Amino acid sequence: MFQKILIIANFVVVVLGLGLVYYSHNMIKPEPTNQTAEADELKAKALESSQLQPVPIKKFVVNLHSRSTRLRYLDLEMNILTFHQDQKELVKENEHVFKDVVIEIASQLEPDDLDSVTGKILLENRIKKQVNAKFGQPVAKQIFFSGFVVQ
Repeated sequence: MFQKILIIANFVVVVLGLGLVYYSHNMIKPEPTNQTAEADELKAKALESSQLQPVPIKKFVVNLHSRSTRLRYLDLEMNILTFHQDQKELVKENEHVFKDVVIEIASQLEPDDLDSVTGKILLENRIKKQVNAKFGQPVAKQIFFSGFVVQ
């Protein structure tokens, strides 16, 4: 009698296991992806981002903190690449915000730090972070320094 109960219990467990495998393979399926629509969307985004032109910010001078008695300054000209085409006007109208942020950040850095590539990358990242925080939305995607002279 005990063997019959064990055989029936094993049979029930095997049937339940087979049912679970069948259900997981045949009933639970992810929604099919529309690859052509996704590819078209990616192409459209790439085309839009490739047509974005950076907004130029005119040359200006920033006094740098120097430990020596010699006056040090940064002569800077930059171009701002925005995330969206409609943000270009926002950047043009608020050019002073970019200049204020650059002055604030660059005046805290040492002139020798700004001479290095890592210093320029650090300056760019800090500018983007602070400008995007001031606008409350991501505006500055990349900053290109077209003129960068440390005296």
